[in-house]
Amino acid sequence: MKLTIIGNGYTAKFLAKEALNAGYEVSIITRNISNPEKNIHYLNFFDSNNVEKKLIYENIVSTVPFNEEGLDPVLKKYRKSISLNKNSIIYYSATSVYGSGIVDESSKPSPKYKRGITRLSCEKEWVKANLQTSIFRISGIYGPNRHPMIKYLNGDNEIVVKEDYIPNRIHVEDLSSLTLQFLNKKCKEKILNISDQKKISNYDAIKFVSNELNLIKPKVVKYDPKKVSKMLKSFYEVNRTVKSNIINYKISYKFKYPNYKLALLGLTKSLLDSD
Repeated sequence: MKLTIIGNGYTAKFLAKEALNAGYEVSIITRNISNPEKNIHYLNFFDSNNVEKKLIYENIVSTVPFNEEGLDPVLKKYRKSISLNKNSIIYYSATSVYGSGIVDESSKPSPKYKRGITRLSCEKEWVKANLQTSIFRISGIYGPNRHPMIKYLNGDNEIVVKEDYIPNRIHVEDLSSLTLQFLNKKCKEKILNISDQKKISNYDAIKFVSNELNLIKPKVVKYDPKKVSKMLKSFYEVNRTVKSNIINYKISYKFKYPNYKLALLGLTKSLLDSD
């Protein structure tokens, strides 16, 4: 199978590596071809002729967020090509399109902040461009080189705590594996929530890791909306529990990292061992 990934950021690199290992022929469309990996075909985003062929004839996963204007840069340039694609198309969105409470794929989006409103607008544009598009609404992505214990081990043990707030997360390797399983099974579902299903607060997870490894104890800092950035506020002000009927009942995916605190412990041990 052929897979074209649009974007070359954190998530795309994990997805590309796993797709290669699974026997896919992998291409990455990016504005910045730096540190290329072996056996991946890289295309410059502005190489219109070659990019258009990929976007018409291959399976697509777009990892590209909206730009400063609030528009999807991929659709802005390549909408026509995408509209002609008859293969699988996946757009990586975010759970910020939902409001508060318990949500699943049947829940109506109700974004409260600009970030979620813009994400929802991009989702609609992808579906307008090609009705075959599947939307992956993804929780906070973590994994190697992207997790809170990096800052913690560098001396910052302050943890912002808001009563009753528990974030939703997904390990980057689970996101990659879920994506490939979706493609392999030729699934047709249009909306998928991508989130692990065992919830735990940041504080409780970090406290567990610090206890297991005899690290300095986390210091609680009570959440104050007047003292945080707009970005952080958009996270903390909306408390939602993300459920996935598709993962649990249709794809029957088995998580590699179902338990955040144990995953965080493993990531922290890897950091300490590498020092």
